[in-house]
Amino acid sequence: MKNPNEERFEKHIERSLNGHGYKSMLYSEYDRTQCLIKDELLDFIKSTQEQTYEKLKNQFTDQTDKQILKVLNDQIFKRGLIDVLRKGISTRGCSFDLVYFKPKSGLNPEHNKKYNHNRFVSIRQLHYSNKNENSIDMVIFLNGIPIVTMELKNQLTGQDIKNSENQYRYDRNPVGEPLLKFKRCLVHFCVDNNKVSMTTKLSGKNTKFLPYNKGIENPSVKDDFRTEYLWNEVLLPDSLLDIIENFVIVREESKSEWNHKEGKVSIEKREVLIFPRYHQLDLIKKFK
Repeated sequence: MKNPNEERFEKHIERSLNGHGYKSMLYSEYDRTQCLIKDELLDFIKSTQEQTYEKLKNQFTDQTDKQILKVLNDQIFKRGLIDVLRKGISTRGCSFDLVYFKPKSGLNPEHNKKYNHNRFVSIRQLHYSNKNENSIDMVIFLNGIPIVTMELKNQLTGQDIKNSENQYRYDRNPVGEPLLKFKRCLVHFCVDNNKVSMTTKLSGKNTKFLPYNKGIENPSVKDDFRTEYLWNEVLLPDSLLDIIENFVIVREESKSEWNHKEGKVSIEKREVLIFPRYHQLDLIKKFK
């Protein structure tokens, strides 16, 4: 059973997000197998790309929605979420955008209209697994696609972000859980009343978290928590869309180690997903 103090913290964040244009939904509306709020995604596509949708419907009739969902999941698995969000998906000669970024000027009213069609949803206590009833405290969706997960701790319960980090390390296994696989979400946040940390890759006990604070100590905030900048700044729809379009980076890094058995240096290549730290975003905003 959920501790009432932790639940109060969740509700506070949820209400703040609602005030910023988010809609709240229940976890029952989430498809655990396809990792989507299917109706949100399909309604977004139909309301912004009706002609393309009808063109595809001429080929797939009543299987059109199923085809879109299948292609989307296949492409996220192959290309990663950030590439799919930026470039969209294609099937049978029909291309679909999955998000609209802010127009560079106000000269294109149609683009502005589509930008305003982006849908942001938060779900508290998202039951994400087909294997058990484990739940993540809060998950954020863009046009039906999960992009951010958060484990929240209220210090009044005697827990803090270190407990959140261990929850991700030991209770949020990415093996066999599509939502938790690398490049399926942009970032996983650990949040308490005073501090925030983050990771972009869950690796069990080897998961590494980075601080996501304003400084060594977050300043006190009148009538709110010290971590309010996360939901009142970083997670604002305009902010998240800007981050997705311009700041998230996926790159390849090389790690060299001496292989004693073979007597030579072994080079391991791996992909790294970089989500901008708070101070980086803050610096850029000041120069805009």
